[in-house]
Amino acid sequence: MLKSMTPNLMVENVEDTTKFYESKLGFITAASVPDDNGGLQFAIMIKDELTLMFQEKNNLIAEYPILTTDELHPSISLYIQTDDLEQLYSDLKKNLTIYTDMHTTFYGAKEFAVLDNNNYVLTFTEERKQ
Repeated sequence: MLKSMTPNLMVENVEDTTKFYESKLGFITAASVPDDNGGLQFAIMIKDELTLMFQEKNNLIAEYPILTTDELHPSISLYIQTDDLEQLYSDLKKNLTIYTDMHTTFYGAKEFAVLDNNNYVLTFTEERKQ
């Protein structure tokens, strides 16, 4: 039985990423692994029911060589459901640039998107009212 899925996102700098997610989105760092230079090579961050993992690019490539890339280009978006979309939109637009303004999609969902410090797209949505 599958129980959960947690994305492990490749990033250039784990410290910068944890600072962004803490200060801009209210996540906390639940666990981290230092690198040989006193920085971080890996971190697990949580907020409410969400868990994200961030791993330094070269460290992740050493683990999974198929992920080798010269330059980091995010190729996924994270679709995050919330129960108070309007308030979240109001709060986030004070601290972040809105990448895709609030709109209703062709499939009827109301959503908006921001970019994190690594250019991953974070799309926030609210369950549609029937």
